Amino acid sequence: MRKIYFLLSLVIMLSGCATKMAYLNSKKPPEVVKKDKDDCQTVVDASDFKDAGLKQKKFNQCMKDKGYNVVSEDKAEKIQGFKQLWINQGVDFKVYEAIFIDKVDLEQVKVNNLHIPGTKVTDEDINNLGEEMLKRFSKALSVVMPVISDIEEAAGKKILYISLKLNNISQTNVCVNAALGVAGHFSPVPLPGGPEGTFSFDGTVTDYSSKEKLITISDECKENKNASLAGLESFEKWKHAYNIMDYWADHLAALLAKERGQKYKSQLGIKLIDF
Repeated sequence: MRKIYFLLSLVIMLSGCATKMAYLNSKKPPEVVKKDKDDCQTVVDASDFKDAGLKQKKFNQCMKDKGYNVVSEDKAEKIQGFKQLWINQGVDFKVYEAIFIDKVDLEQVKVNNLHIPGTKVTDEDINNLGEEMLKRFSKALSVVMPVISDIEEAAGKKILYISLKLNNISQTNVCVNAALGVAGHFSPVPLPGGPEGTFSFDGTVTDYSSKEKLITISDECKENKNASLAGLESFEKWKHAYNIMDYWADHLAALLAKERGQKYKSQLGIKLIDF
């Protein structure tokens, strides 16, 4: 009887887990996407539907009517690499000669860290993580175009200027202390001020001379992204963070190569995460 009750409970729980959807249209900038979502939510709220499933279907249809490809978040990653992507139409990316990547914006991560009781993660730890993110993006993108480290080298050249903002890092409760837990030795638990087991970032690609925005990207990944059962990640404390940074950098490199008409082979290696 207990087994039957357990199975029924499991079925009920699973049936209540709706697939998270993504709404893709790389021609529309983030502010337009937000407006379209708000408009469609207004349409749903004004309807007579009481069932959550019917409301979701109406919302999805509204977004389709506005020109979006409505897919699951998992499928969205396979289609465009990031959960949110906008590309300025009509830009000739072939004319650009090099890339400059600015220092990673870590302000939001530090703010989140301040709100974790008993955190042992210092600003220096977070700064080091930002430096590593910059290194990994530079390495991945250098396969597509030269990456310059000194902005003075941009004089007289067509430069893609890339800014990165790290927003969240997986948080773990370690006994009475809380830390940014990316080593995989403890089970993530929800803490105020940050999503469970999640890393997120925003990125912008602009024309260095004109300051015109060319690409905006945004993504959120679970802490086990880019992990596999063979090979070895040589870092320890931040291994999950490094793996996810590699994943993001590789997808941005693939995107730029595609826009430039270049062939690109993923640089992601096989890695081992020791849970």
